[in-house]
Amino acid sequence: MRDGDYIAIDAVAGTIDVELSAQELEERRKAWAPRMHDFQSGALWKYAQTVGDAERGAVTQPGGKAETHTYADI
Repeated sequence: MRDGDYIAIDAVAGTIDVELSAQELEERRKAWAPRMHDFQSGALWKYAQTVGDAERGAVTQPGGKAETHTYADI
């Protein structure tokens, strides 16, 4: 996203869309590069390396059937 881009929000359908042409989106994808940073260690770096998808809760453990211990009762 860039300043000035229009966003269409449909609360009923539960969607958020950017109003750009497919050509513009493709040009931006080609030009995109991840930002460089100085952080190669520490708690936030470790979290970023192990966290899952935000739509699944951004958890750092496998969860579900792969879970072997429950820590909630500590």
